[in-house]
Amino acid sequence: MLRSIWNSMSGLNSNQNKIDIISNNIANINTNGYKKIDVNFSDIMKENIDRLGVPVINNDKDKYVGSGCRISGFITNNLQGALEETNNNLDLAIEGIGYFKLIDKEGNFVYTRNGSFHIDSENNIVDSMGNKLEIILNENASEEIIDYNNINIKEDGSIIYNDKQIGKINLYSFISDDDLYPIGNSLFKGKNPQLIDSKIKQGYIEKSNVDIAKELTDLLVTQRAFEFNSRALKSSEEMWQITNNLRAK
Repeated sequence: MLRSIWNSMSGLNSNQNKIDIISNNIANINTNGYKKIDVNFSDIMKENIDRLGVPVINNDKDKYVGSGCRISGFITNNLQGALEETNNNLDLAIEGIGYFKLIDKEGNFVYTRNGSFHIDSENNIVDSMGNKLEIILNENASEEIIDYNNINIKEDGSIIYNDKQIGKINLYSFISDDDLYPIGNSLFKGKNPQLIDSKIKQGYIEKSNVDIAKELTDLLVTQRAFEFNSRALKSSEEMWQITNNLRAK
């Protein structure tokens, strides 16, 4: 009896967490550069019931029972979203894999696919949160006042100003998905970044890669699973109540 209660509870918790993730994906369908999150499930523990006192048929192939399920990990889906032309010089999209490197207000490195940038009061290229885009300037350009609204950015990240190259925007990738984790606002923290040669498209923005039809389908399936576990828990509680009443008599 207790096993069925705990199994139902674990199913409720896991499916509630998945509903939260799907809801977050849907909420970010219009967030530039957003990457949808997928969920993996795994068994909590399997118990061997091939022992004395347990009615097991000798030719039973499966002599284990589960103890419920849990979410074993959150996976970022790195499929590229659609590129939308904006004709804004400071809108940048990555064609292929990779991330822009940003520097936050504490000096930490964060990464993003959201290339919607603007100029701040200190003439830095920043995102909507004020994080500065990493730009590797040439030595002779570091003391020059640059009008970033009039720069041209080539596909390899080279920055052209007044018909000369003044610097470069690098792109980074990560060997493993475990090296990168989301921190909100389409930003990621990562370790072991590697330089890559993906293309940058100036005047474009990458849209979210969330497929609304798939998310709604997953939401319906997950809600059905949640309801099933809820009914199973209710049935177990009713059976437990009947058992207690019999013992009381």
